[in-house]
Amino acid sequence: MKRAGLMLTVAVLLVGAFVPEAQAQRRRGGQEATPAPPPEPTEPDANIVALMNGLSWGMTRDQVISVVKEEIKQKYWPQIVAVQDDGVAEQNLRNRMERDQQKFIDSCVKFDGQQTPWSVSMIDQEFTQNNQEEMCKYDRGDSVDFYFFIRGKLWKVFRSLTGALAAAPPVFDDMRAQMEAQFGPGESITSLNEYTLITTTVGVKWQDSQTELQMRWLDLYGVFAIVLTERATLGNLSNLRRAVTTTERPGTGLTQAVTEGVAGDENADIVQRIRGTRPDPSAPTTP
Repeated sequence: MKRAGLMLTVAVLLVGAFVPEAQAQRRRGGQEATPAPPPEPTEPDANIVALMNGLSWGMTRDQVISVVKEEIKQKYWPQIVAVQDDGVAEQNLRNRMERDQQKFIDSCVKFDGQQTPWSVSMIDQEFTQNNQEEMCKYDRGDSVDFYFFIRGKLWKVFRSLTGALAAAPPVFDDMRAQMEAQFGPGESITSLNEYTLITTTVGVKWQDSQTELQMRWLDLYGVFAIVLTERATLGNLSNLRRAVTTTERPGTGLTQAVTEGVAGDENADIVQRIRGTRPDPSAPTTP
């Protein structure tokens, strides 16, 4: 009994010795160790890859044109098959399909210093002039894709969500919850108002081994955008963009996100709607 009492006394004394030291450390400004950052992703994420709709980083403009032309053809293909016994109707559909394909090709523009309709637009911060950059636009109806190239290689896809999502956009928190349910917790993109000094969250960011994915709320235009960027190019822009430097639009500073709740059923198909139409592998490869 005496031995047990002695050991208890020693334990109390040892604890008592450490408590003042811990309090003193807090008074000196000591802080608890911060948690380690999440590990760097080593593989592509299948959900992020699906948003690319068959494209891959580094594709040339001609390769992207080929993929999009195939997607346009497959959009028309069920209608063409349905009227294949009516030669006139079939030809009319093929003509419409070819016009849509040509419209996409004609949308491609090089940013060589000339004024374009995109100089003041929702994508005006996504490119610079005189740095071997170009862009092609494809309107799917429910979304508009802008494909950006630098030195001839695809490096960014900017997807503006139009249609029903633009006419009645979901609450930002609901949109975020749906995205996080699909892609996991994201990192907040915040914007500091230089006049009110109020910081607001304007987007969320995710990344895998190859791609940075952002969901942004474009308040000026009242729409959501999904932006996919090749990480390797993003990290090398200072070398690739030597002719022009741009001022970053407010809202690109990052802070750690707080996990949100799960949105209601009314927005349950948001992620599916932003993916666009995937090619039908059973369709023929030529018009």
